[in-house]
Amino acid sequence: MSELLNQRLRRRLAALQDEGLARERPRIGRRDGVRYELDGHWVTGFCSNDYLGFANHPRLRPASFVSLEAADAAGSTASRLVAGDLPAHRAAERALAALVGSADAVLFPSGFQLNVGVLPALIEPDDLVFSDALNHASLIDGLRLARSRPTILPHRSAPGASDGPSWWVTESIFSMDGDTAEPALLRDFSERGGMLYLDEAHSLGLFPKGAGFARHHAIRPAVLMGGLGKAFGLAGAFAAGSHEVCTWIRTRARSFVFSTGNAPVLAEQARIAAEMLAGPEGDERRARMWANARLLADALERPPPTSPIFPVVIGANQLAVTVSRALLERGWHVQAIRPPTVPAGSARLRITITAAHEEAQIHALVADLRTLLQHFGLSLADTRPPAEPR
Repeated sequence: MSELLNQRLRRRLAALQDEGLARERPRIGRRDGVRYELDGHWVTGFCSNDYLGFANHPRLRPASFVSLEAADAAGSTASRLVAGDLPAHRAAERALAALVGSADAVLFPSGFQLNVGVLPALIEPDDLVFSDALNHASLIDGLRLARSRPTILPHRSAPGASDGPSWWVTESIFSMDGDTAEPALLRDFSERGGMLYLDEAHSLGLFPKGAGFARHHAIRPAVLMGGLGKAFGLAGAFAAGSHEVCTWIRTRARSFVFSTGNAPVLAEQARIAAEMLAGPEGDERRARMWANARLLADALERPPPTSPIFPVVIGANQLAVTVSRALLERGWHVQAIRPPTVPAGSARLRITITAAHEEAQIHALVADLRTLLQHFGLSLADTRPPAEPR
């Protein structure tokens, strides 16, 4: 044990505490839909990414796979390039590729692992790279590992015309602001021959027949990152693209090559969830989620929603934590989001809506939020993100 290291970290942790940036893990216990135990008390959650409520679906619970061939082994036992490539992986990849309209797909254990592996595998030293200013940390780190020198674009703006190979790396729905990239700009860049890397972690499954943002808007990205931890209600991710793109990823993405393959049960869950997303149950749950999103937008005095994510921007770190804790005392779990997840001075509550929420819960949350904001001298209009009219 190194006492030097412990002393150093105690100083750093104390500094984070002083800045209102200390982090704690909410201790979640039993769950019942959007209701769950947190530190021994039942609360209603408004901060998960389980947008369609699939995480509690009986067909996706591990116990339902006992009789399946996919459950014959708990793990894949090796890298998929050694002895870990199993029928469940290949079946899931076919289903996921079909869902997004791509020729092929490659499973990864997490979206972060995907982005930090795929971007360095595909970007070449002389490529021009453009990255949105509010991109997720995994995209930023992937570009760093690619040793690229990205031009940081103002949020939601597009690259101009350029000579030579160029990449545009962006999210479709931005995870902390809930706004979207502009479909026409994405489509134009791709049609002009640019290589579009589109992170669909928060948008996949939210559009008719389980489509993501790209397929819904007839956009053809060179590489699509699909998340399995949001609308799918699971964990993991996949990269989708041409056979050439996916073959190269399997060959050269270090986070794929040097990692044990996804557990086969998780791969089978992904295949079944893709089937459910594309079917009638997916359509019914999407309709409920969007209806709830419209209800919440109206209650928050916001424009019509483009996603299930509603930032309530407080500004100061400690005040965001204080409001979050006050909501928790009233039975609402809405986590405070602070730097470095969001820019300095824009600490916020990130409210997410799901198909499993009830109208009464939405109205009651906003009523308590309004009361608390007024107590601290704020109004709902004061908490809109900068991109929205105030």
